[in-house]
Amino acid sequence: MIKKFFSFILVLSIATSCASVRVTENRVVEEPRFYTSLLVVTSSGEIDYTAMTEDFFNESIKPNFNKLASTQFREQFQRSMKRNFKPTPMNFMEDFFEVQSDVSFEEYMEKLHNDNSRGILVVDQRAFWQNVRLVNGNMQVSENASYNCFLLDKDTLQIVWMGNFKVNGTVLSGYDVIHNHLTRKLVKRLEKQRLVAKLARP
Repeated sequence: MIKKFFSFILVLSIATSCASVRVTENRVVEEPRFYTSLLVVTSSGEIDYTAMTEDFFNESIKPNFNKLASTQFREQFQRSMKRNFKPTPMNFMEDFFEVQSDVSFEEYMEKLHNDNSRGILVVDQRAFWQNVRLVNGNMQVSENASYNCFLLDKDTLQIVWMGNFKVNGTVLSGYDVIHNHLTRKLVKRLEKQRLVAKLARP
């Protein structure tokens, strides 16, 4: 029984580790600042981000902001971000408001401006879809997601870096695996650009 359990754990770890991430990125500012702390803004919009405007807030942030139904999903995402971005401290806009509260654009921007983080990281989930296939008569479903990520200078709200991340999961991949692959790849890209501190890895 124990041998079967460990065999299952081994198969699970191999399957989840096979998720892949494709990245397209663009560094906008040639000599940006080094960002010692970040404020994370999450969105889920169908419009392309160009600036932190009221339209962007109303269309891409507010409809899904801090909802009760997404609490577990959101908490796992935050844990993954904090773990992979160490030693860079992170704050999250959702933590400044009560769950399920009706937040106005003015209230949102006031909290954003008053936070003392050096940079703003916008993570916009563009799409989340499933691939379904039949294998030996059994249906296999894999999760996939696409994100646009933008690093903004906190003082100017100017975009200094942007990237598109497509995460292709496996049959055993859930949103936790998607998040972990996204955040690991994201922090490596920002480290390479010397925008955030490099995590000391073994």
